[in-house]
Amino acid sequence: MKKKGWDRDVVIVLITTLVTLACWVGFEVYRAYLKTDLPQGVEKHLKTLDPQLKTGVLDRLRQMNR
Repeated sequence: MKKKGWDRDVVIVLITTLVTLACWVGFEVYRAYLKTDLPQGVEKHLKTLDPQLKTGVLDRLRQMNR
């Protein structure tokens, strides 16, 4: 005879999966909320790039390849 409704084991697995996913999403949101942008000391390694093209370096490279 065919069972009507959901099996008890299937319901337990679905509820456990739902609780696990809810905890996972909650912890990820909490971690993203507390995350800092940059670690201390990184700013000293960040510097602006010089937009001027140094043609002297290119000329020396051309001379080396001849």
